[in-house]
Amino acid sequence: MARPLPGRTEILRCLRAEGRALHVAEAAARLNVGGAGRRQLREVFEQLVIEGKLVALPGDRFRVPAAAPAVDGWEGALSVHPRGFAFVNAAGREDVFVPPPGIGTALHGDTVRVAIFARTPRGPEGRVESIVRRRNARISGVLRRRKKSAWLEPDDERIRGPIVIVGRSLEGKDGDAAVVNITRFPEAADENPEGELVTVLGTPGEAQVEVAKILARDGISEERDPAALAEAEARGAALRPVSLDGRRDLRKYPLLTIDPVDARDHDDAIYVERRPEGYRAYVAIADVSEYVQP
Repeated sequence: MARPLPGRTEILRCLRAEGRALHVAEAAARLNVGGAGRRQLREVFEQLVIEGKLVALPGDRFRVPAAAPAVDGWEGALSVHPRGFAFVNAAGREDVFVPPPGIGTALHGDTVRVAIFARTPRGPEGRVESIVRRRNARISGVLRRRKKSAWLEPDDERIRGPIVIVGRSLEGKDGDAAVVNITRFPEAADENPEGELVTVLGTPGEAQVEVAKILARDGISEERDPAALAEAEARGAALRPVSLDGRRDLRKYPLLTIDPVDARDHDDAIYVERRPEGYRAYVAIADVSEYVQP
């Protein structure tokens, strides 16, 4: 008995397993497709040819493209561009350009083995030969729901999505910020990851939600050891009160710190107020040495 037309992944897997070109009728027999399904199967084959995933041969036969022989290769981090192509970055090596078909089942952030098959004026070009180590499985994004289905649209456009949510998926509403843990990475080039909900956080964009998202995604705990907290309290009490002698107290002004995000000390701030005669600007630099006592 013929069954419904199989998916593209199964069709490609069938032709790869054969290792040779198949006539449409042969492929239909192996995929248990009969009757009107054969015409639909041929249409899928023709579409896969247009996409470069199959090669058409005389005699109504089709096969998967032969991989170009590799001339070199090494390990590196896969960096995917939102437009679909990628680069493999390795210390002390040239960046290797990877066209979309060469990415395979890898995801942005994976450590991969790249096989180089061409050297162009722009640099080496290759394909992902194998995945050495998968990226951090925790992904943040926006939760989407349609009836009984749920998925996550990743915040990072470089990560293949959507991520289908399996298991416990009753929490949260459509549009909530959420974090998932990938439980099944793609096994075929056109598959998406699957994952389980770690936490649902609320409305995207709110400061507390975004901070909680980062903590959940990276597995960071805000809890502190009670002994460390007690020591900090004791040190604060031991410091002498700050003397205002020779100082002007600016604590009533809503100062804004201006140090860059990668600064090691955030101690510079400014405040500007409008006055009848123009503007007055305050530049405040925290007296850190007052608190760093022997």
